[in-house]
Amino acid sequence: MDKFFDKLGDLLEALLGGDSTRGSGYDPRDPDMREALAELDAYLESAGFGEKRRDRHSGDERSRFEPETVDEKLRRDYATLEVAFAAPLADVRKSYKRLLHKYHPDRFSGDAEKQSLATEVTQRLNEAFDRIEKWWAKAKRSPLSD
Repeated sequence: MDKFFDKLGDLLEALLGGDSTRGSGYDPRDPDMREALAELDAYLESAGFGEKRRDRHSGDERSRFEPETVDEKLRRDYATLEVAFAAPLADVRKSYKRLLHKYHPDRFSGDAEKQSLATEVTQRLNEAFDRIEKWWAKAKRSPLSD
C-alpha cells in the first residue's frame, strides 16, 4: 500500500509542478493521464467500503458495502498526512504544516487547474488533520488513558 501512496505523491507533485524529476509533468490532453486520474478517483471513492464477501444464505459472492472502522479511517488520515500511524501529534502537526505549505492554492495562482487541484488537496489535508486532532483530544480525555 505504501507504493500506492508513493505513486500518488509523485502524481500530485507532477500535477502541481513540484520538484519531482521522475515525471515529465501533466498534460490534460493526454488520454492515458485522464484515464489514470479517473481510475484513481474511482479507487478513492470506493476505499471506504469492504471487499466482496460470500452471502451466508446462498453461498455466492456478492458485493457487500460496509463502512470503515475508526481505525481504518485514522490510518488513511495518517497516510494522507504522510506520517506513521499513531505518530505523536507534534509530528502530525509538523507534516501537516509542511504539506499545507507545499500544496497551498496561492502558490498556483497562475494556473486555474492546478489551483483547483491544490484546493482539493488542502481540503483533504485539513479534514485529515482535524479528525486526527479530535481523536487525540478524545483519547486524552478517556479514563483508560490515565
